[in-house]
Amino acid sequence: MSFLKVENRVVLMVGLTNPMGEAIGIRLGKAGANIVVVGEDSEKVNSVVKKISDAGAKAEGKAVNIKDEGEVKNTVEEVAQKFGTIDILINGTDYVNCKSLNETSVEDWNNSFENNLLPMFLFTKYVVPKMQDKKYGRIVNISDLKYLGFPGTSNYASAKSGIFGFTRALALELAKDQITVNTVIKGDIDLEGKELSEEELKKALATIPVQRLGKPEDVALAVSYFVSDLSSYTTGQMFFVCGGKSIYASMSI
Repeated sequence: MSFLKVENRVVLMVGLTNPMGEAIGIRLGKAGANIVVVGEDSEKVNSVVKKISDAGAKAEGKAVNIKDEGEVKNTVEEVAQKFGTIDILINGTDYVNCKSLNETSVEDWNNSFENNLLPMFLFTKYVVPKMQDKKYGRIVNISDLKYLGFPGTSNYASAKSGIFGFTRALALELAKDQITVNTVIKGDIDLEGKELSEEELKKALATIPVQRLGKPEDVALAVSYFVSDLSSYTTGQMFFVCGGKSIYASMSI
């Protein structure tokens, strides 16, 4: 953990109410950061907070409508007032509703964008001024390998592709304020921990060069670099955590 310089930093994690959020929160929390978990499901928020706290880290949570501008603004203000600032923002909302084009309704299309991009925009919009005030900030957006484009994923892939442009544009816009903006792109991460049959596992591993599914901790390691004080010269970048699948995925479909 020696490379992880986040002691006393205030971390706001959005939408990461899953094992990936637990892994990120535990890793940063055990390095001395103050973790605040925000999501829409209070049970899931509390579960992640408990896992982080049980690991000996400082964490608290808040259940809010992450797509409501008023609630987002109030949440950011409450966190900043309590801790004095917000140093690190991790946008991890992931709404998966992949469908073929013929099956995708206008509602499906709009839901993909509203659920995957709107929370990211809102929290970033209201957190950035806090970072600009002190000329320091780390923003990490978590995307998915499907943004490259796979059959039957056009609505989801389109929304996730938006993170690419959002990250790069903001990285240039905020560089003068010493705020970095980067994206971690997850591949096949085992978030459920369920046992797969031999046939299911063989099929899953056939497209992964390293021949294993990713773990939440793999994503946590990548996020850790981007949020650390040591990453001040890295911004606007895409970090694939996919076991090598991204090297050929977009050309093999």
